[in-house]
Amino acid sequence: MKKDRLEKWWIILLIVLFCLILGIRIGKLPSGNIKPCNFTQNAATSVGGVGLALDPDAEALHPADIENTKEQGVTISGRDDMTFPAGQREITVDFYNPEENEGLYYLTFELRLYDDQEQEYEVLYTSGLVEPGKHIRTIMLSHALESGVYTAVIHVQPFRMNAQRSITNNADIKINLIVK
Repeated sequence: MKKDRLEKWWIILLIVLFCLILGIRIGKLPSGNIKPCNFTQNAATSVGGVGLALDPDAEALHPADIENTKEQGVTISGRDDMTFPAGQREITVDFYNPEENEGLYYLTFELRLYDDQEQEYEVLYTSGLVEPGKHIRTIMLSHALESGVYTAVIHVQPFRMNAQRSITNNADIKINLIVK
């Protein structure tokens, strides 16, 4: 009888220990680095940017790359179209946060394929926070694209450079994505 009771306590202890270890492991899963490929907005960018980290691929912006604009508010670069090679996931781009945002805003970039008829989008790439004066030149798409012309959106989300990294108004830059 004592042996049965002792075995039950060992089983309970093992179950509690297993749950404790599982809880610790779940708490350490990466949450801000997951790059979804679906038709919903990335949760990390929709809840104030908490958990976002500076993007390690962002590089210093060279003086020759800087456009001299002196507008108030967030400075965001625009473009009409982008051209990618078909069948490749690693793509050359130029997503950058102009130096005019120094001391004001971090930016994140999301490249989305947009379906006008369905009013939905598919996320192809999501960056981390890009500091003012830095840019991202190479990205990894969630999947390669076939040849064609796609409607795409570059979703630019500014975050204030405060402790909370407060989210501000965003910009959607509609472009033609030419894949050949």
